Amino acid sequence: MTAKGNVNGDSEFGVFTTNGMGALLTLVALTFTGFSLLLSISPSWVIAGGASEFAAGSVTAVLMLFTILAQLGVSSAIRRFGWTVTLTVGIVLLSVPAPFQAIAPTIELVLVSSALRGVGFGIMTVCGATAVSLLTPVSQRGKAVGAYGLASSVPQLIFASSAPILADVLGDQVVLISAVLPLAGLVLVARLGGRLSIFDRTHEERSGSRPKTLRYVFSTTWPSLLALVIVTSTGGAVLTFANQIAPSSSAATTVLFLLTGSAVVARWLAGTMSDKLGTRTMIPALVVITAFAALFLSGSLALSGTLAGLLFLIIGAVSLGIAYGGLQSATLIRAFQDGGASNASRVSVLWNLSFDLGMGAGAMVVGAIAQSKSFALAFGFMAGFAAVTAVLTKDQRRISVEVP
Repeated sequence: MTAKGNVNGDSEFGVFTTNGMGALLTLVALTFTGFSLLLSISPSWVIAGGASEFAAGSVTAVLMLFTILAQLGVSSAIRRFGWTVTLTVGIVLLSVPAPFQAIAPTIELVLVSSALRGVGFGIMTVCGATAVSLLTPVSQRGKAVGAYGLASSVPQLIFASSAPILADVLGDQVVLISAVLPLAGLVLVARLGGRLSIFDRTHEERSGSRPKTLRYVFSTTWPSLLALVIVTSTGGAVLTFANQIAPSSSAATTVLFLLTGSAVVARWLAGTMSDKLGTRTMIPALVVITAFAALFLSGSLALSGTLAGLLFLIIGAVSLGIAYGGLQSATLIRAFQDGGASNASRVSVLWNLSFDLGMGAGAMVVGAIAQSKSFALAFGFMAGFAAVTAVLTKDQRRISVEVP
């Protein structure tokens, strides 16, 4: 089958079995495994070493900051060095610095390691989202995004939720060292990179229009990106401070499992449903759910130590997971549509920037408010932010770009 034929393939299951999607999804799963393992362990590791909650929040913030900075240059790196080299550098930077955190729980060492890992993660996230657009036809874009969502969400379900227990049983240092796992993906890079180079050229030839500036693409996609920022801000805060907002490590594991588990289901459903139902009403509805989830989390902390508090914590985790997963698929699909076919790489950059900006900002803001006031007030603030965002995403008139 030729590259041109693959791009237009419309087999029901071809989106998962052809064009290198299997290798891509495997690589994505390995990437998010390494990322998820340390998302809550690195902050708790530095707290064990005597750092404050604000310093712990800065670990996630630095990780996301360098992720964002790296994402800005990924499109240029692919054009200059090619897919294979870019993917290889991303995997190595994400994996190799992780074991160095195990040397000591010092904030400086963990921040440097997190910065390097952020660069690697930034490369891999932009490459992954862009590749989904290149390897699948528009008619199956929602299903492909749903599959991409599963590949990135299932590792979070398994490893982000179990990391606190793994650390209790095996020790923090063992978990920190195990984050080198994405290196196994190097065996897939050469073949996948070659395929992506072919499809990249074919896609560019078929699009029939020149790519727009990043500023123009942002002007057409910002409502979706804003919705993504608020849900990842809230979700990132929970992932970072699970051990602090839950009454025990087992409760923290339960919260993370409920959040990531419901996110897996919601991300897949939002992707598959969008091919038929669209995303215009889906996005603001999921932002409203984010606001209610933050309110329940705030209530659980205000009622900490009671049965009602535990119930609120469970409801908050599940509802946030639904919004967290659903908005990741819905906003990516909508952004690809609004941004236009010729701007796939720029859409991917902006979407990933928004995701990681939310993760980092949420951890930093919630950590700062918690240190000066309380976690209950911090999540109450996030609920208000989500409510305002829901109004903006509902009323903002979108500029639609027809995708050929």
